[in-house]
Amino acid sequence: MDWHALTIGEALRQTAQRDPDRTALVGMGARMSFAQLDRAADEVAHGLRALGVARGDQVALWLTNSPDWVVCWMACTRIGAVLVPVNTRFKPEEVAYILRQSDARVLIAMDAYWGIDFLDMIGTFVPGLSDAQPGRLNSPGLPELRAVVLWNSVQAPGTTHLDALRAEGARRMAAGEQLPAANPNDAVIIVYTSGTTGHPKGAMHGHIVMRNAANVARVMHIEAGDVILGHMPFYHVAGAFTEVIPTILLGCTLVTLPHWVPDEALETIERERVTIFGGIPTHFIDCLDAIRRHPRDVSCLKSAWIGGAPVTPDVAMAAKQELGLQALQAVYGMTETTAATVFSEFDAPLEVLCENKGRPIGEFEVAVVDPASGRPVGTDTVGEVRVRGHIVMQGYYRNPLATAEAITPDGWFRTGDLGVIDAQGYLKITGRLKEMFIVGGSNAYPAEIERIVQGLPEVKQAVVVGVPDRRLGEVGFAFVQLHEGQSIGREALVARCRAAMADYKVPRHVQFVDDFPRTTTGKIQRFVLQQQAREQLAAQTTGMASGASS
Repeated sequence: MDWHALTIGEALRQTAQRDPDRTALVGMGARMSFAQLDRAADEVAHGLRALGVARGDQVALWLTNSPDWVVCWMACTRIGAVLVPVNTRFKPEEVAYILRQSDARVLIAMDAYWGIDFLDMIGTFVPGLSDAQPGRLNSPGLPELRAVVLWNSVQAPGTTHLDALRAEGARRMAAGEQLPAANPNDAVIIVYTSGTTGHPKGAMHGHIVMRNAANVARVMHIEAGDVILGHMPFYHVAGAFTEVIPTILLGCTLVTLPHWVPDEALETIERERVTIFGGIPTHFIDCLDAIRRHPRDVSCLKSAWIGGAPVTPDVAMAAKQELGLQALQAVYGMTETTAATVFSEFDAPLEVLCENKGRPIGEFEVAVVDPASGRPVGTDTVGEVRVRGHIVMQGYYRNPLATAEAITPDGWFRTGDLGVIDAQGYLKITGRLKEMFIVGGSNAYPAEIERIVQGLPEVKQAVVVGVPDRRLGEVGFAFVQLHEGQSIGREALVARCRAAMADYKVPRHVQFVDDFPRTTTGKIQRFVLQQQAREQLAAQTTGMASGASS
């Protein structure tokens, strides 16, 4: 396969010609074959052209997981436009920033969903929308934006809608108009990072993402006809690159879920006979809790990936056994590295999964280096993980400074993650470079400590952050969530930690929580917990000082 010559739009065309009647998309009460998806992509592509969208223009998509989300992306790939997926939980200020920074020409958005008035929000950052003509919008705050396209057939002043776009596209196709060819070297999507340390940055990826999607499919044994659960948000790389692209490339069926509800997910798996699944540990914990309450037939499941956070042995073993998976595979990747860098093998021993280890899955380089010098470190030595090759993004959109900070002159992407490569060639992530804390001169890695704490039978999940300490410099602060109906005191928990880990690793502070602050994709927001921990300790110190002076 010449990955440098193939576009995603052409890959869809080939799949539609090969299997026109196979179901491509299921969701929102509809089913769409590959032939229908191929046709719909062309219609929307022609419709976007009618709005003035050309090769290299950005099209923002503020839409939940649905067949229409996939149609819109495929339409962009047909004309060389760049998709800018927008987090469906974003508020007006956040959306406006993405639109402005990405130079979006068109916004395709929900008018209303989940009881949220998206159209009303759009009105707050696109003033004067009702007086505009679609394609001729002129908004001072968003100088590049020319049109707002609504998901449903809503007759809102100043907007058009997807059905109208498709109708115009069909008219142009009937008139014999042809689409210009897309360039396989162009960017095809800009995925914005979470923005936990300032404004989000837009990671640009090209059609070459298909090469890594093919490698994901190979290691997970995904084949034509497999049914993939599309619950990871498509605005995130995990949903876009491990669910949508394998569907298009191989001829799978993608069952879209607009939001994560464990019982609904299990019912969908049972009803649609889903074979491929994936998610963060929280998704598996949720499914286990739900299936124990109400058993379902999920024997159709074949393989699943798990990543985004440390995988504890109890969750790994229970997920594999109770969900009847042939394979549960640990994955490590980032927005900037096409979602998946290393995977544990399909038939890897459970201990490999439980240690969150994996091997590179494609024709690219992975190294562990000294973060200061960039020189490789030895086997089993902790260093910064760096990646070079086709999975690395093209750069951050309109942010050359951030791009230069992230990618070395010789093409290595600095992940900011700490890891080790063992004698068998497995990479194990030990934490974040910025999350590591030093206790009395010894390096402490949160992921290692969390794994031990979560090994306690009472503990459901734990997050450890470093906080200042007058004597030792830094110490661990553990936020601990217990299993329902379980209890353990702070002193007992600390005592058991002392028996299982070196003393400098033992958390000095413990707080029990019902849940953790999370991103919209379910990932735990460590920076929020770290801030909470520091504020609590500062308040305690202030209180003690006040008591001593009174």
